[in-house]
Formats: sequence, C-alpha cells, structure tokens
Amino acid sequence: MKKKQQYETSAMIAMIALIGMVVSLTINIAIGKSTIEEEAIPPMRTEYHYEWTPTPLEQRKMDSLYAIDASTKSDMDSIRSMIDNILDKLE
Repeated sequence: MKKKQQYETSAMIAMIALIGMVVSLTINIAIGKSTIEEEAIPPMRTEYHYEWTPTPLEQRKMDSLYAIDASTKSDMDSIRSMIDNILDKLE
C-alpha cells in the first residue's frame, strides 16, 4: 500500500515538473522569437551576375568526358543487345 502511494506521488511530481518545463520552454521560445535584432540578420545580396566561360583546358576536359560518356553509353547498348540475344537463345 505504501509503495503504491509513493509511486503515485512520484508520478504526480514528475508530471507537474514536465508540464512546468514544457510551459517555460514555450514561453522562452515565444519571447526569443519576438525579439530579433536587426544586426543579427545578414544583409541580402540581390545581384548575382557571374558568367562562367571555360578555359581551353577545361573545354578539353569536358570534351573528353563527353566522349567517355558517349562510348560508355554505346558499350552499355551493345552489352544490352548481347544479353537480349543470349536470353532469346535460352528461350
């Protein structure tokens, strides 16, 4: 009987403490969000005009990557057709 009463008292105290923490955090958040200093907000840049032109070295690298991409796609297509032929023969 005494253990049950102690448990109920502990549960009540824990619940009241939890409710108090939630209420105090809610109030602190509400107060904190309502007071924003102007200095804390960074100024926004509205003009972002930057045009990138590749150098000849970068252009050569991009061309070689495009060539590699094209050959890889070609290889994938040939492998796919070979697999299809093998599957046809197995059927």
